[in-house]
Amino acid sequence: MIILVLLLFIKTACAEDNFSYDSKAKRNPFAPLVSEGGGYVSDAYGISGVKDIRLEGIVWDKNNGSVAIINGEIVREGQSVGAIKVLAIDKDAVIFDVDGEEVRIGLISE
Repeated sequence: MIILVLLLFIKTACAEDNFSYDSKAKRNPFAPLVSEGGGYVSDAYGISGVKDIRLEGIVWDKNNGSVAIINGEIVREGQSVGAIKVLAIDKDAVIFDVDGEEVRIGLISE
């Protein structure tokens, strides 16, 4: 009986009701990468503006076309992701069309 009471007390004392994780513009490690149906989960299609764009990498290929990794999705020039469109991919930056305005986002080194 004492063990049961202690377990209930510990569970109640350790419970966090309104926990909020601040990802600091990085992928939330607590969010699953795979859906219950087995598909890859991406936050790329929820992009609605510049603040939502996370340029994670560029694979530069002058001859065959370059690709960029945006919020975990591999995209090519001309492709839309969420509410934005990729206009051009350079060696160190990507140019987007965001609400009719050209926005250049460069790679950053950490």
